[in-house]
Amino acid sequence: MSSRGMRARPALALLCGLALFAAACGGDDDESTSTEAPAATEAPAATEAPEATEAPEATEAPEGTEAPEATEAPAEGDSGISDETGGIGAEKFAADLTAAGESPLKAEGDPIVIGFQNPEGDPNGSFPEFSLAAEATVEYINNELGGLGADIANGVPGRPIELVVCKMAISPDDSQRCANELLAEEPALVFSSINFFGNHFPTYAAAEVPVIVITPITVGDFTSPGVYAIGGGGGCLGVHTGLIEFATTEFGDIERLGIPWANTPPGVVCYYDLEKKPVDVLNGSVPGDSARAGSMPNLTSIGVPVAPATPDVTPLVTEVFDFDPQVVVFSGQGADCWNLVDGMGRLGWTPDQVPLVLSGSCLDFDAMRAAGDLAKGIYIVGAPGAVLNPIDSIEDPRDKFEATIYQTKLIEYGLDETELNKGFATQGATGLLSLWEYAAKIVADGGEVTGAALGEAYASSAGDHLFGSTPLSCSTAPAPYVAVCNSEVSATQWDGEKLVPVRDRFSGLDLVAGTELKPGPDA
Repeated sequence: MSSRGMRARPALALLCGLALFAAACGGDDDESTSTEAPAATEAPAATEAPEATEAPEATEAPEGTEAPEATEAPAEGDSGISDETGGIGAEKFAADLTAAGESPLKAEGDPIVIGFQNPEGDPNGSFPEFSLAAEATVEYINNELGGLGADIANGVPGRPIELVVCKMAISPDDSQRCANELLAEEPALVFSSINFFGNHFPTYAAAEVPVIVITPITVGDFTSPGVYAIGGGGGCLGVHTGLIEFATTEFGDIERLGIPWANTPPGVVCYYDLEKKPVDVLNGSVPGDSARAGSMPNLTSIGVPVAPATPDVTPLVTEVFDFDPQVVVFSGQGADCWNLVDGMGRLGWTPDQVPLVLSGSCLDFDAMRAAGDLAKGIYIVGAPGAVLNPIDSIEDPRDKFEATIYQTKLIEYGLDETELNKGFATQGATGLLSLWEYAAKIVADGGEVTGAALGEAYASSAGDHLFGSTPLSCSTAPAPYVAVCNSEVSATQWDGEKLVPVRDRFSGLDLVAGTELKPGPDA
């Protein structure tokens, strides 16, 4: 490694707030046991037909599994959970889940079909944890929370969710295939976990089916009508600008920033529009309305593309460190993050020498523990929340309650612990629980749970509670990013066992204010 690449890290900021998980331009390329790996542009045989997850027949928890006592919480008003800090509806959400833990309510009636489009089985991007977590959450909702439109307080059940999963390869054709197949199931609403192309949106829009994007990463995710991007940090929009905001404020007046970036279709957009452009706004070479525009005239950066599943990143890491960066930031699918960390370590790097800031998409507690001292001290920028932290270490009542629900109920309903500890799994649970919460509100207000009603509920959100994340505010999405509903992020630091809060609830969106979209080098 170049001897120029090692600098002492400035003192860390005081710990504040609570934070965690995920979003950006990647995930994990581990596969579920039932999914075959397809060629990069072809749909695998296993993806030919959507898979339906129906409401389980039994009301009891899976055999041999007891509901943990830790899932109980004080009643509404006594829990320490506040709408003021947790978002509108946070108190009622906690009270309802507590009551359901004491007296489970089973869904009844005809199921409501919900589509779920998710990339699985492709080496260019495979995220089985999304759908596995969603399926476990659906079983929890159907068996204990009364289904969609339930009135927990009065013991009135709603209708069960029938989750129809379509597994897609990373190709435009397969993205479109899944959209067509899911529409054939007549869903009320469709979740799009993460999609590299955005070509499925017009298909759903023509059928007037609302789409909830869990991890927004493309221009279509940010700007399409009838689409609600609920992913914490606004996906690339919030997380990648957040990476630059954090890197350029946490470590003093730096002049050299290393930016290896995921060389995928969305990765190109995320880098040029939301990482390189903010750097150029800061150094004054690109005009912008940010309060910080032009404030760092000496700031320079190097961008080094990293293809998914690159077997040897040594030349790429060498290129980054020959630039003598004072901070390095990276976002990619989980395996690529820790492959990069390993490559940096083999060249002599440690987090004490050059700070490394990763996005929440890199979260994989098993991989982080396996990396040992190479991971200890790494920063994570992503959506606030604490659902993956050890429960005993969490002080905030709302975070502790939601972490307990996530870490116990999803295991109880079949999610493997290895998948549980991945950032994108948390987002799958967040998406389905947001659907349950809005359906309950629709019925409480005298309405009927339909696709249109659900879409309107998301569209009108303004500071609404969102499980494991910051409040949802689709109604205040800034132009031209009209589909982005959640843009705040936070920063934490891995101490070897857990994420320790560093900075709570901030945004880097100001860094792209007043600029034009730049989705590529020539745009």
